[in-house]
Amino acid sequence: MAIVHISTKAISRKAGQSAVASAAYRAGVILKDERYDKSHDYSKKSGVMSADIILPSALKAKGLTVSREELWNKAEEVEGRIDSRVAREWLVNLPYELDEAKRKALAHEFTQALADKYNIIADCAIHSPSKKEVARGADPRNYHAHILVTTREAQLGADGTLFFDKQFKIPFEWSNKKRDANGLQSSIQEIKDIRQLWVDMANKALVGLGLAKLDARSFKDQGLDRLPTIKMGVDATSMERKGINTEQGNKNRAIHVVNQRKEFTKQSKQRAADEQHTIEYTEWAAERIEWATNRHRQIDKRIDDNQQRIETRERDIEWAVREDKTINKVIEGISKIIGSNSGNAEKAIKSSERLLKVAGTREPDVKTREERIAEFEQQSTAVNQLIANRANAITTAPNPFDDKARRARAIKITEQQGRFNRKTAAEDRGVENAFERAKLVRLSYVKKWLNRHKDSNRLRAGFRESSDDYPDKLDYRQNDLLDAFAEKFGLNKTDDEGYQDYMKRMIDRFDSKLITENKAVINILRDPKTERDQYDAIKIHYDTFIENLDKEREVIDSKTRSDLGNAGGISKMIAGSISAPSYIKSLESYINDEANEELNIALAIKHRTYTINHTCQQFKHSLIGLRDLQQANQHRTHSEALQGSLNTFMSSYTKELSDDQQEAINDGLSAVKQQVQSNTMRLRF
Repeated sequence: MAIVHISTKAISRKAGQSAVASAAYRAGVILKDERYDKSHDYSKKSGVMSADIILPSALKAKGLTVSREELWNKAEEVEGRIDSRVAREWLVNLPYELDEAKRKALAHEFTQALADKYNIIADCAIHSPSKKEVARGADPRNYHAHILVTTREAQLGADGTLFFDKQFKIPFEWSNKKRDANGLQSSIQEIKDIRQLWVDMANKALVGLGLAKLDARSFKDQGLDRLPTIKMGVDATSMERKGINTEQGNKNRAIHVVNQRKEFTKQSKQRAADEQHTIEYTEWAAERIEWATNRHRQIDKRIDDNQQRIETRERDIEWAVREDKTINKVIEGISKIIGSNSGNAEKAIKSSERLLKVAGTREPDVKTREERIAEFEQQSTAVNQLIANRANAITTAPNPFDDKARRARAIKITEQQGRFNRKTAAEDRGVENAFERAKLVRLSYVKKWLNRHKDSNRLRAGFRESSDDYPDKLDYRQNDLLDAFAEKFGLNKTDDEGYQDYMKRMIDRFDSKLITENKAVINILRDPKTERDQYDAIKIHYDTFIENLDKEREVIDSKTRSDLGNAGGISKMIAGSISAPSYIKSLESYINDEANEELNIALAIKHRTYTINHTCQQFKHSLIGLRDLQQANQHRTHSEALQGSLNTFMSSYTKELSDDQQEAINDGLSAVKQQVQSNTMRLRF
């Protein structure tokens, strides 16, 4: 055995179901109580070899016995929250080189060590691969143990019955911040210590079998990272062929696993790079399509303008023809008028002469015949010159019906139309190619969307899978976001909808608008690991802020507990309620800071809501806990501090408290009213 496998997972319950019951069933044991059929008590699934309750030595020495259903029903009943952590599951691989009795003894020895270390109760179920699992390709030597442990210390009541502490979880379940404040090592380091404990026990059990010792270190720490396969000698090769494991063979198998993982990571990165290139090309194609569309509009407008100019020229030609005919008629009329005027002038001159003869004298203002003839000739010359100039202008003007000019215009228009057609055809081909690529991208998104719930594409709840081991799978946060997105846009498959119809609807639904307007969700589908890294990179600012804020609050709470006399849990809760308003104000400042990312602001809003709700619960339990303070001095100081903090909190947040939060505070006040009224405990609002 060259590979050590030991992992742990917290078991939290959800609304409407029992998390411990489902975990116990996965371990192979079905619980019984009023919710389960009693006929199934202690029944086992295929492959379960044994299932035993392991008590801590201290309780075992007192003669405590407890059934499985009693143990886990009490473990769930003590939890107040609907999503509380009820149990923790440990999974360990058992050496197949040991016989069944020794494997069971080793599993029980390790389970007993956990029970004694944390004073908890464990439920140990040992499995062997079932025939169905082996038929599907499972290793028939995969013996393992599911160890389900409580998250609270097991204690014995005065009446000899089992109960769990409602106030505190065991230190293993504490956050790293709380562990550090209490001088404990990090949870990761503690898991490593437990892993080493298991390796030491397993190596002790394997003594005398001639096997290489197990090593709790990672492949990299063992020097197996990126190493070539070790060449085995003749003896080692012969033993391996006979099914006997050797040290060189174990190392080769470990190196093979490492190389497979690295190759998988390399391929995943290449796929991510290809998809990123496709996305960039799609965005370029979308821009190109938009440019081509605008270009088509411009060309259409230019064609319309040319058509209008052609129509204008045709109207000008028609007007010129009509004008030419009109001018000819005017010239003919003027010629007739000139001829008529010449005859009339001659008659006028003769009449004047007759008048002069009759009068016998000439008036000074009357013109002579010669003068009148000269004046008329001058006028006639001016009119004739005007007619000649007009005729010359008409003669020298370009003829709109000239065939040569018309052919030149037609050739020019044909050339322009040809250039336009060739350019339009090239643009159409580019647009068509862009549409094809965009269609392929849409199909890839639809395929990922339809397959997102497959086990190969998302982390499986209850299988201890993490995004570190499966970076290309969707994690739980990403799954929740995609489910919310599907609910918002109606992307889930309906009961009366066939798969083909559903797939066609998704292809139509994943258009460019949906992809462009929902880039955050599309990034999850395209590359879960990159999106996860970006999320963590943005969130680190919020995590650092909360970590510093919690440290500042812990300093203040520590001083407040000291001032109150440090009477245990009630001092801690009252100190937390006193620091809550300033803590919430700091969160509000962070929320209102426009420089912060939207993601961090959303997390801060969620944490603010949780803090207000938690503070209401602190007030409730603090008010109830006052009756446990027997010393008058302690009762007085705690009552006064609690009164001041409650008044401050209610003056700021009364209007936004929910009915449940207000009810929690009222429950605490009701408990106070049932006590003997103290002169120092008068709460006012």
